Amino acid sequence: MKPPPEVLALKHLKEAIFSKVVFSPETWEDFAQCWELVSYPKNTYLTKPGQIERYLYFVEDGVQRGFHLVDGEEICVAFSFDHSYSGVVDSLITQTPAKYYLETISDSVLLRLSHEDLQSLYERHKVVERWGRLIAEQILVGKANREVAILSYTAEERYRRLMTQSPRCIQLIPQKYLASYLRMTPETFSRLRRKVKDL
Repeated sequence: MKPPPEVLALKHLKEAIFSKVVFSPETWEDFAQCWELVSYPKNTYLTKPGQIERYLYFVEDGVQRGFHLVDGEEICVAFSFDHSYSGVVDSLITQTPAKYYLETISDSVLLRLSHEDLQSLYERHKVVERWGRLIAEQILVGKANREVAILSYTAEERYRRLMTQSPRCIQLIPQKYLASYLRMTPETFSRLRRKVKDL
C-alpha cells in the first residue's frame, strides 16, 4: 500500500538531508514534526516583493520560479524542482522584505518549515544548525557560479551549461522562462536549442 503523501514527502526530505548530514532518531522526530505539507495550483505567488519570507520549502512535486521585474520585464533568477529546497532565502534568513517573486509554474506539493520553527530547531539541535549552514552555503555557491556564467560565458556556453546541469528543465519549464534565466531572447534560445540538437 502506498504511504500517505506527507509520509512520502518526509521520506524524500530525510533522504535529501541525510545525504549531507545525519540526524539522531530523536532529532529527526523533533525536526520532522515541524514541517507542514501544502499544495498550491499553478501560477500561485508564494512570496511577493515587499513581503517577508516566512517559510523554507522542500519541493515534493512541481516546479517554481523566482523572478523580479525590471522596467516591466520579468527576469527569472531561480527555479526549484521536486526534492530540492525553495523559498526567498535571503529574505528568510534576514527577515527583511523580499526583492523578488516566488511563483509556482505547475501545480505544486511542498513541505514548509516556518522561520520561527527553524530558529527554535537551531537552538535545540546543533546538527540542524549545521544542516542550515550547509544549505545556505550551497545556495550561495550556486548563485556565485551563475553570476560568473552570466558575465563570462557566451550565450551558447550558458545554454550548454544549463542542459548539462539540469537536462530535464527543458521538459518542465517554458522556454520563455529559460531564456530569461539565461539572459537571452526566446529567439536566441530556440536557435541554440536547434543548433545543439543538430550537432
